[in-house]
Amino acid sequence: MSEAGPTRLPRRTPADYWVQTWGTLVAAYRELNARMLFWVALTLNALIIAAIAAVGIDEKGISVLGFDLPISIVYTKTFPDGRIYKLIFATLGVGLWLSWLSTILALLSTASMFPDLASGGVDTMLSKPIGRTRLFMTKFASGLLFTALQVSVFSALAFLVIGVRGGSWEWGIFVVVPLMVVFFSYLFCVQAVVGLVTRSPIASVIVTLLFWIFLFLVDTGERFTMVGRIASQLEMEAIESLIAKGENEERKAGFVKLRDEAEEALPNWTLAHGIFFAAKTVLPKTSETAQLTGRALALTTEIPVEDEEETVDEDERRRRGMFASNFVNPRKLGAAIDKEYEPRNPWWIVGTSLGFVGVTLAIGAWHFRRRDF
Repeated sequence: MSEAGPTRLPRRTPADYWVQTWGTLVAAYRELNARMLFWVALTLNALIIAAIAAVGIDEKGISVLGFDLPISIVYTKTFPDGRIYKLIFATLGVGLWLSWLSTILALLSTASMFPDLASGGVDTMLSKPIGRTRLFMTKFASGLLFTALQVSVFSALAFLVIGVRGGSWEWGIFVVVPLMVVFFSYLFCVQAVVGLVTRSPIASVIVTLLFWIFLFLVDTGERFTMVGRIASQLEMEAIESLIAKGENEERKAGFVKLRDEAEEALPNWTLAHGIFFAAKTVLPKTSETAQLTGRALALTTEIPVEDEEETVDEDERRRRGMFASNFVNPRKLGAAIDKEYEPRNPWWIVGTSLGFVGVTLAIGAWHFRRRDF
């Protein structure tokens, strides 16, 4: 009498995989929908859009809820085609709300997803059955639903306000939806892996917020050292041109001393900027990703100013700030900084950041596959 062989499970079809994945996504949406923070964030979205809609602008000036504000330079001639509403949307809506407050609410709302999965919630999931890597990635994708739904509602309301109040129907506003989902994924991937390893929602939120602060410091350091490098380079070039003009020996000796000081500082700025830029390249770029919204809406804040002399007195230089120069005016410095940013196109900003997300998720999936439950 022969023993029965092992029972083979029927081969799953692509439709089976889709049903499993879709069921996981729907369950995650219902879980998010049941949480109070989801509706709090949705309400705040509506309130912020209502605040933007309360702003009025005409040929005389700007007003809020019908009350005129004493801002003489803001009227329809200086901000035509709903530009004031687009500017408020990019600065207040995206720069403050979506990029900071709404993201924090999303992190808090999704903080328990992976700790719960690692603390026992995986049993039901794996009994489907479903592969661990696909389960991990599906849970991560479902966590992005919070941001996707919130930003979609926010963008749709903003589109209506800018169209009705500003008379400009800006379809480019909806680019903020994928941008903010990508932005949130930079942080959520870290929260997911930390939550899976520590099984603690609080620890995952704290580590993610500390990581976010670290990204901000790296970005600030890279910008600071870049401006220092460019300012030193321009000042050295300007001083060299003055030396070449053949001034009297006394003034020429003074210029040579200043040139030597700038030349000595330049390698230090270059080295520091190189270190920060290398770190920034492999890390997520939260600030620059959020700023892509302004590019999509073609927003500029250029205000015409009169040209000024290259050389100003010492008191004027101090009033300009830390990187001001006696020999390079701020407009020339600003133009050089803008030129430095030109190679940093959206594909570089988002692509290198998503590379970090991919590596982090691969580590998380590897850990999830090896873990005993």
